[in-house]
Amino acid sequence: MRATQASTIPVPPSYSHLHKPTASITTVGRSRRHSHPTALKYLDHKKGCHSEDHYQRNATKYWDNFYKRHQDKFFKDRHYLEKDWRCFFADDDVYPNRKVVFEVGCGSGSTLFPLMAAFPNLYVHACDLSPHAIALVKSNVNFIADKVNAFVSDVTHEDLCDKIDPFSVDVVTLVFMLSAVSPRKMALILENIRRVIKLNGYVLFRDYAVGDFAQVNVFQCIFTSTMALGSDRPFLLMRD
Repeated sequence: MRATQASTIPVPPSYSHLHKPTASITTVGRSRRHSHPTALKYLDHKKGCHSEDHYQRNATKYWDNFYKRHQDKFFKDRHYLEKDWRCFFADDDVYPNRKVVFEVGCGSGSTLFPLMAAFPNLYVHACDLSPHAIALVKSNVNFIADKVNAFVSDVTHEDLCDKIDPFSVDVVTLVFMLSAVSPRKMALILENIRRVIKLNGYVLFRDYAVGDFAQVNVFQCIFTSTMALGSDRPFLLMRD
């Protein structure tokens, strides 16, 4: 995604065409470890789980508990990004000085640190909703304070310009981040990012897509469970 001066952020589409669930609880296992939880449970509100709004309101608490429980052991380091996205991070004639990267939803650093190892000239801003995740980043042996600005932020409503100079970022990365927030808030995140990215900067994202390998292999029941919380669109609750 390329940033332009007249960028317009579209409203997320409706998911009202999806079918209702055939089962109240479905557990989907997976055979390989990548960026997915070991199991997903699609819960019917009749079985006693909270509403979607409850989990959205308390997202900080749930993500903080997640990182306190798993520390930096859950997600593998994403070394494949340095191969797939090399052209965006490598030094070139257009940007002779080191590039500035903003990692949104950095977690414990599974994207951040492999990129810094592959491209040592980078300067990286990194934020996460979880204070414990940011503490893990700062305690990592590869953390360099002069090269990383790690901070806690809810990018759905907190102004990023309080932490990052406006229009100073060359590349923004969103790796399995957008799928972790409500579609209603995705446009707000992109609008917030627009305030810190340079004109003609890049927004790079990797996430689940309907029909791709990860979705087919891991989320086999995504469409039979999308209405599980009484919503008109997918809402998946990960119990890890």
